[in-house]
Amino acid sequence: MDYLNNTPKSRKNKHLNAYERGQIALLHSEGMSAYAIAKRLGRASNTIRNELKRGTVS
Repeated sequence: MDYLNNTPKSRKNKHLNAYERGQIALLHSEGMSAYAIAKRLGRASNTIRNELKRGTVS
């Protein structure tokens, strides 16, 4: 957190790019959990779960 501007330094409200979607698909097909994928990609686990639920990655 940047306390001067009171804004988080995370990737808030950024869309997943094609590379990240590919990584999600690959890691999920290898049996990795949404939580583990999120940790590896530096994203929230809900973001990964939503992508898997939405069906944009297989």
